[in-house]
Amino acid sequence: MIRKYLAFFRACWAISLEYRAEGFVWMLTNLLSIIMMLVWLSLSSAGPVAGFTSGDFVAYYMVGLIVRHMTGAWTSFDLDTSIREGTLSPQLVRPIHPVHWYVAANWSEKATRLGILLPLVALAFVLTPSAHLDVTPVSVGAFLLSLVGAWLVSFLSDYMIGILSFWTSQTAAFNQVMWGLKLVLSGILAPIQMFPPAVQVVLDWLPFRYMLAFSNEIALGQTQGERLLFGLVVQWAWVAFFFLLTRLMWKLGTRSYSAVGA
Repeated sequence: MIRKYLAFFRACWAISLEYRAEGFVWMLTNLLSIIMMLVWLSLSSAGPVAGFTSGDFVAYYMVGLIVRHMTGAWTSFDLDTSIREGTLSPQLVRPIHPVHWYVAANWSEKATRLGILLPLVALAFVLTPSAHLDVTPVSVGAFLLSLVGAWLVSFLSDYMIGILSFWTSQTAAFNQVMWGLKLVLSGILAPIQMFPPAVQVVLDWLPFRYMLAFSNEIALGQTQGERLLFGLVVQWAWVAFFFLLTRLMWKLGTRSYSAVGA
């Protein structure tokens, strides 16, 4: 399996290098986080906002850039095209599940762009001495575990939308709805702490917080002890839910799939 992933990764890496313009477009999409950081910095210039100082906002959004990059998923677009155009057919006869190709494609593009993102984030921390992270063995381990969980929640939920293409040609609408909810409820635009307490309680149980905000909070030392354990349990419960749901949907979808190979 490792050799198969390495082969997939090399192929996907070559493809990502051919479409370098996508990297530029991707960089433009990150401007939203930078803009929101500047907005909160202006608001916090007179004092902390909901417990966030200016340094906290810089740390939150810079870590958020890393988390958002490492957990981003766009498999639904590729899967939708494969199902509609019939290019999924040759993938189904391979001795390996098609999902492994999409996983390799996802991580090859991340590796390509990470070299651009990390120096920018490091520079932001150097220029902002008040921005600090909670760097302890427990917090680092919890952050990495939450990062894996965040990617799985994001990838599997996106994969689920792609599987809907077996029954509908309008998955773009589902994608837009999911992206809109994630933009507001995952902490991309604003930290969860900025929401009313009642909304925060609801978000504790929904999957969106565990796609980004939860990992950010761990990195900043805002989630510890029982609160941290609760978050990890809920996050990985969502991982299990989406994993089982996508497996069921895939089995049902491939039974009804009738496109010929391209």
